[in-house]
This record gives sequence, C-alpha cells and structure tokens, in this order.
Amino acid sequence: MRRRTIKKQLWLDTNENKLLKQKANKSGLTESEFLRSCIKGYKIKEQPTKEIREFTRDISGIANNINQIARAVNGARYIRDEDLEYIKKTIPQFILEFQKKVYSRE
Repeated sequence: MRRRTIKKQLWLDTNENKLLKQKANKSGLTESEFLRSCIKGYKIKEQPTKEIREFTRDISGIANNINQIARAVNGARYIRDEDLEYIKKTIPQFILEFQKKVYSRE
C-alpha cells in the first residue's frame, strides 16, 4: 500500500524546473524526495564527486596502513625502516597530489 496518500501539484517556470532537476540530481535524490526533504527542513548536500570518493578511499587505505604499522610498533617497541619510509613518503605525496587536483580546478 502507498505510504503517501496525498497528491500535490505545483507550477514552476522553466528556470525553477531546471534548478529543481539540477539540485535533485546533485544530491542523488528524486525530485519528490528532494522537495520532501526541503519541507522537513533538512540540509541537503551534494553527493561527493568521483575525485573526492577516490581521495577518501586513498586516505582511508593510507590511514589503515599507518594504523597497522602503529600496532606493530606498539607490540615490538620499535619501527622498521621500511615502515618509517612508507609514512614519510606516502603522506606528503598524497597531500601534493590532492593540492594539484584541487588547485588545478581554480
């Protein structure tokens, strides 16, 4: 059975319709879901871009590797040279790549 039983219609001009479609698409919601969310007062955010999702996955992988190294260091009370080099190299390299992508769009 349909959860929503009340139908509402509204009239939009061309620009309003275009804006509704764009905002709903960017948020990943249907136009109906978008409007209902607006009515409820939700702050609607755009979905992350493909680049941001890739960076999030990359930084998550780096953090996981560093966490595994930290566990090993805590257990053994020393850090291997290759682990220290990984940390020294990976984080600055990631930051540099991130800055290049962010500032190349401006």
